[in-house]
Amino acid sequence: MRKKTSEELLKCVDDILSSLEMFRNFKGNSYISAKINNLCSDNMAVLEECADGVENKEYLELLDKFKESVSKINLEDAAEISKKMKELVSDSIVYKIVFMPYKASMWDSLESIWMAADKDERCEALVVPITYYELDSNQKQVKKVNERDRFPEYVNTINDEEYDLENDFPDIIYIHNPYDNTNLVTRVDSRYYSWNLKKYCEKLVYVPYYKWVDGVSSTLFKSAMHYADYTVQSSDDAVKRCIEASPEYAGILGMENIVVRKAMEKKLINLGSPEVDKVLSLSKDTVLMPDDWKGKVIKSRVNVLYNTTLDEIVKSKTFDKVKETLEFFKNNRDKSFVIWRPHPLLRQTLVSMLPNLVNKYDEIMSEFINGNYGVLDTNESMYYAIFWSDMCYGCKTSSLTELYKYTGKMVLEDDPKLTKFVSKRSTENLLNELKESNVVSEPNYSLENIVDIIAGNDELKDGKHLNLENSGSRINNYILEMLCQGDGI
Repeated sequence: MRKKTSEELLKCVDDILSSLEMFRNFKGNSYISAKINNLCSDNMAVLEECADGVENKEYLELLDKFKESVSKINLEDAAEISKKMKELVSDSIVYKIVFMPYKASMWDSLESIWMAADKDERCEALVVPITYYELDSNQKQVKKVNERDRFPEYVNTINDEEYDLENDFPDIIYIHNPYDNTNLVTRVDSRYYSWNLKKYCEKLVYVPYYKWVDGVSSTLFKSAMHYADYTVQSSDDAVKRCIEASPEYAGILGMENIVVRKAMEKKLINLGSPEVDKVLSLSKDTVLMPDDWKGKVIKSRVNVLYNTTLDEIVKSKTFDKVKETLEFFKNNRDKSFVIWRPHPLLRQTLVSMLPNLVNKYDEIMSEFINGNYGVLDTNESMYYAIFWSDMCYGCKTSSLTELYKYTGKMVLEDDPKLTKFVSKRSTENLLNELKESNVVSEPNYSLENIVDIIAGNDELKDGKHLNLENSGSRINNYILEMLCQGDGI
């Protein structure tokens, strides 16, 4: 039974016990006794009505005994029976947990939590992909989008226009979009703003769709951090830096710093990253090679995942480094092959924020597609590229680059400001260093360096094995525990 139903039942039981006690105290007063009797009858009717949907035989037997003791005004027996009834009711609670992702490509930030909840007998888990809008450069809505049909087949999704959120009132809602009405590129429907969702659940939990990068990721205020009951972070650094940013958040909210800081200290929790769970679960059985990659992504070459981020393009306002990188792969196609994955929102971001770069981007894209030195990764999931590549070349501020580190394979952190440079380190020294660490950076290492070394050392393609705790189970258990405890947030 749902938590709210169980709470109603328990209240009815307590009210009946109180009625019996009052009946004893006022049994000589016919008026009060009649009122008490009516109250007791009303509560008993609720218990009987709710029992219609209970399949627990032991509970039904206890209910019959409870009714008998109440009819005999036997407070002692009724109290004793009620204890067992309450235990059974508490043990039978099923928590309604609703996941409300908006981008299918970002589902990995919630997937392992959903998997844990879906397997948990205490939970009924639903996935409701929510509607959003693409915006033009003036932040006007130009396209209504719902990506329900893009989710993995094993995820049973529900149409958000058919889901009655207000009446269902789930116990927990998980979201991964924190921007509400402030996103300049895409924007969720207003009924899914965090402050609206908070009205229709016991606990609203925000899980970032990106993997935090210690010392690098931005602490910029996101409204969901304020309105959610919990914000799940993936490191102590993330928790610390966001709490330290409380004065900035307080200024935006128009609230006292001490109030905001205390709220952040309670809301922000390091419980790991579901995206890391995803990386660690990858295998040939779960990540089949895309058909159009077959015969191209081959073991005889170094397959490089080239990750192009929004941040590096928006800040540089140029594609010079991108063009140089693609030119390297074009000229070295005998030993390397690129799996190019621009951020899924890159073109839309250019349309909205840098329209003068759209044509240049389209030209680069057209040349690449017509070339024969790489594949364009437009899959909703980034994990095809993560699994089938031998190394990653990407900006260190990117969550994809950060996630790749958990494969144990080589990561070269790209500095978008550096062009046309070659590391002067010796091959022998570089190889020894790569065997110690799977993460290196420009300018100490160049793309050419790393490709050459991996090409001659197959063991580097396999990477180092990592064994980490599942964050999805950890998050699911923690939030349920807080819900049961009634944390008072």
